[in-house]
Amino acid sequence: MCCQVCKAVKQGNQEVLADVWTIVDELSYTPQDPRDLSGHVLTSYMASENSPQETCGRARELAQQIGGHHIGLNIEPTVTAVVGIFSLVTGSSRENLALQNMQAQLRMVVVYMFAQLSLWARGTRGGQLVLGSANVDESLLGYLTKYDCSSADINPIGGISKTDLKAFVQFCMERFQLPTLQGPVLSPNADRTSQEDMGMTYTELSIYGRLRKVAKARPYSMFCRLTTIWKDVCSLGRYGVADRVRRFSKYTANRHNMTTLTPAYHAESYSPDDNRFDLRLFLYRASWPWQFQCSTSFLGSRAEPPELSGSLHALVPLREPCTSP
Repeated sequence: MCCQVCKAVKQGNQEVLADVWTIVDELSYTPQDPRDLSGHVLTSYMASENSPQETCGRARELAQQIGGHHIGLNIEPTVTAVVGIFSLVTGSSRENLALQNMQAQLRMVVVYMFAQLSLWARGTRGGQLVLGSANVDESLLGYLTKYDCSSADINPIGGISKTDLKAFVQFCMERFQLPTLQGPVLSPNADRTSQEDMGMTYTELSIYGRLRKVAKARPYSMFCRLTTIWKDVCSLGRYGVADRVRRFSKYTANRHNMTTLTPAYHAESYSPDDNRFDLRLFLYRASWPWQFQCSTSFLGSRAEPPELSGSLHALVPLREPCTSP
């Protein structure tokens, strides 16, 4: 973004320059270097006792490479205080998952405080927007915590799948010489933990999501389509396809998370942004009894699932192999 702004200013675009003056609150400032302009943007990393030093270092290095104003802080005292309140009332500190969710939600509170007051602390007027970081596939599955770092003012990647996002990060790493991006996003093991938690790969999740969103497919019609799509590219068989569809269909239990998604930039029709983009119901019978009964009826027979209308080629990459998580 800063590169585009500096390029426009060099080309004499006075409207862009006027916007820059409004943002930085300095009428004599003319951006020449994107890294210098990035210095007016706050980046922060909020760690806790469970945060690995590797990610802390990557956040700091990325801020240095783009010239961003970086603040590294530890929110563990805040976490301890909130856990202490719960323990005082109940005599228990609850389970690990609840503590993880609470840490994520506290980060949202703290980041909004910094967004409102950090410029004032630096002697500059105005406030800042909080950017979200949940991609479309994670949002679709409900693989996020309500009111955590998924809650923001706007989410630039909220309409982008993980597959497309990786290609975009690869481009940025090469175009803008940002080697720090290689580790957290592009390394072969970067998504292993998330994929193990979800029970599916991001490639598979992208396929399921497009069938659900673009093709309006529910579990049974998704099973029929995938049986045809994957017939020649993987050896799952009908039972394997039915199992994968059943795993994905658990998203219905987390559909309520989509009702609070941050407004996202939409570049295509593939998005779960509820009420603004995905107008279907968010309350479902999560077991899908009729859908899976119909799917099961084909597992023990030789009959082929019925062909469904619509272009399969436009929805999913047919040659993409499906792999075990």
